[in-house]
Amino acid sequence: MKKPIIQIVWFKRDLRTIDHAPLYMAVQKGVVLPVYIFEPELWLQKDASLRHWRFIHDCLIELNHNLNRLGQPLIQLYGEVIEVFEQLQNQYQIAGIWSHQETGNLWTFARDQKVLAWLKQRNIPWNEFKQHPIHRGKSQRDYWQSQANQFFNQACLPEPDSLTFVQAQKSLPNDLPLPPAISHKEQIQKGGRSLGLKLLNRFLTQRVGNYLFDIANPIKAPQNSSRLSPHLTWGSLSIREVIQAAQLRQSLAPANQQRGLTAFISRCFWQSHFMQKLETEPQIERHCLHAATEYLRAENPNSQKFLQAWLKGQTGVPMVDACMRCLKVTGWLPFRMRAMVVSFASYQLWIDWRLIAPPLAQLFTDYEPGIHYSQIQMQSGTTGINAMRVYSPVKQGKDHDPLGLFIKTWCPELQAVPVEYIHQPWTMPVEWQNHFSVFIGQDYPAPLVDIDESAKQAKDALASLRKDPDAKRQAKSVFITHGSRAKRTKNTRSKTAKNKTSSPGNTSKNTVPDNQLSLF
Repeated sequence: MKKPIIQIVWFKRDLRTIDHAPLYMAVQKGVVLPVYIFEPELWLQKDASLRHWRFIHDCLIELNHNLNRLGQPLIQLYGEVIEVFEQLQNQYQIAGIWSHQETGNLWTFARDQKVLAWLKQRNIPWNEFKQHPIHRGKSQRDYWQSQANQFFNQACLPEPDSLTFVQAQKSLPNDLPLPPAISHKEQIQKGGRSLGLKLLNRFLTQRVGNYLFDIANPIKAPQNSSRLSPHLTWGSLSIREVIQAAQLRQSLAPANQQRGLTAFISRCFWQSHFMQKLETEPQIERHCLHAATEYLRAENPNSQKFLQAWLKGQTGVPMVDACMRCLKVTGWLPFRMRAMVVSFASYQLWIDWRLIAPPLAQLFTDYEPGIHYSQIQMQSGTTGINAMRVYSPVKQGKDHDPLGLFIKTWCPELQAVPVEYIHQPWTMPVEWQNHFSVFIGQDYPAPLVDIDESAKQAKDALASLRKDPDAKRQAKSVFITHGSRAKRTKNTRSKTAKNKTSSPGNTSKNTVPDNQLSLF
């Protein structure tokens, strides 16, 4: 009996049916079998976590519903990709594999190389499409911005009119593991395209006016940020449709929303800018961009002890601890707080970023490898082309949580501490500790380090290293490969902005604060 001829659309981090080039193009070539593969080895990697799978599982439920509506349900399979493809090949004649290019971790990079070799041996074409303006291998940064503009200005692809039903054979291993119920202590975002679209609409029409004002505020940011990051990470929304929706809204929005929309569009462009770094140099998952810093933090006997205290929110520094406890429960932090906790771990605690990156990836529901590793290296000072970002957690607390409300929410043992000591409880006199029945070193830990002295020592060490002529030459090489070519303009200082920068991908004269653009 002749095998049915099929085109396999392999869904990965693109869990949608709209603006999905592989699906749209494959339908025009023949009968499509849409496939999602749960890869057990992928989920054993140090950067994978249950909260990622929960979000993906939500997306898969809705993706299956939408594909079923078109005529063909999603075939959800369990196993290694090549093994799954071999089983499918036994039952079908595979005319082609269709998927988006994936900027994942080193494991997925190696997996894709093996899959490509297997397909070439069998003369099965693999048709890959971009869902970001990202180029495989070495990229010429001088032209990246114009290429990004061209990509994002292309029309979003519609959903196919229909799919031809294909009966999957019962012998296929299609029992995906169901995620256990969420603990009552967790407040993780739910996945699914419909929720993503609701968030997008609510943000663009209601919340964007407060976006720039509240983006760094750990209490207000969850309500006034877009919260679209996990939907972009796992592809229930495409970055192109989000940018185009924001640009359309900008043409209609009142004046008080314009700066927020400009800043948001900038961040969407810079997301791809950072993902390009990992695509250009996948080894930055394991090695420092600036080779001179490779062993910068190698000799720290307290690394593991400090790492565990940091992850548990037990460093003795309230703003850091509140953020880490919040992240553990919610899976999300505003960017300024993400930058601060990484900076604190890297500088004041002097922990190598390679120890920080995997557990943080597990905690972020919106873990995007291309952004994650580039940002962590930037915040830890190992890129060679960025200024040292040594945040003072006390200053950040006073600036963004002046009354200590966020701290007291996540560090309830400090509820009774008065405002004047909430950011530095270790300075509270003993008689006050007795009065409020909060004893530092007992009810709440004393700081692991002297935060001012440790920051100074860290800055001195990195500054000394950067002065080396060979280190300077390495830094120039890093910039040529990875540095942004975005032009910056200096404007008069004001209360609302310092050193404003034009928004990439937007010709509007609106500008946004450079310190806010430090998001990317």
